[in-house]
Amino acid sequence: MDGIVNELVKLNQKDWFDVLTAVIPILLSVILGIQNIIYERRTTKLQKMIHNREWAQQYHGDILLLYNTYYEFKDAIQASGFENNVRSGNVNAAFGWINNIQILKTYILRRKDLAKLLFKKKNENLYNIIKKCFEQEIEIIDKYIAYLSSGKLLETSENAWNTVCQATPSVKYNYQWLSQNRNVYDTFMKLCHSDEMIDIEYLMKKNDELHSYENFDIYFEEYFSIEKLS
Repeated sequence: MDGIVNELVKLNQKDWFDVLTAVIPILLSVILGIQNIIYERRTTKLQKMIHNREWAQQYHGDILLLYNTYYEFKDAIQASGFENNVRSGNVNAAFGWINNIQILKTYILRRKDLAKLLFKKKNENLYNIIKKCFEQEIEIIDKYIAYLSSGKLLETSENAWNTVCQATPSVKYNYQWLSQNRNVYDTFMKLCHSDEMIDIEYLMKKNDELHSYENFDIYFEEYFSIEKLS
């Protein structure tokens, strides 16, 4: 009787062993499957976070580009010698910067399209402000280039030189001599102050006003807050 019981116990143990042998791989597969699902979800979440962060950085970079356009415009006008060359009728020096000014105009036109893409639907008020500023800067550039290219600057400069050099024609085009004679210099500068120059200066003054804190900066503040940039 004891022998029969022992044999039955052995059979039961074998059955359990067979069951475990069959079940364990299934359990391991299920566990691995669950781990893979968790890993994929975490990976997807991480990829989305990285993508969103990169997109946010690009977004804020584009906004900063739009904001800084005014300063690029001012720097380009200053570098072109507007104060020293154009106002004083120095035609050759002024012409050397026409290509740079034309390139700047191309950049502003592209950024105008970028502003439309970013803000036309999301923040139309800011879009209209940026659009107005860019359009005025383009107008200034067009008038600036036209003033140089039309020959009006050359004509104005020639008339000014002929007037101040009547007694001493040999010093014509001599800016060093001009700068050393204050009264003559003042007369020369007044003669160079053409209607076109007055128009350009007026537009530049209005453009500065458009970029005051109350008219421009304040509308960008929400996009440059620490929370937005984090």
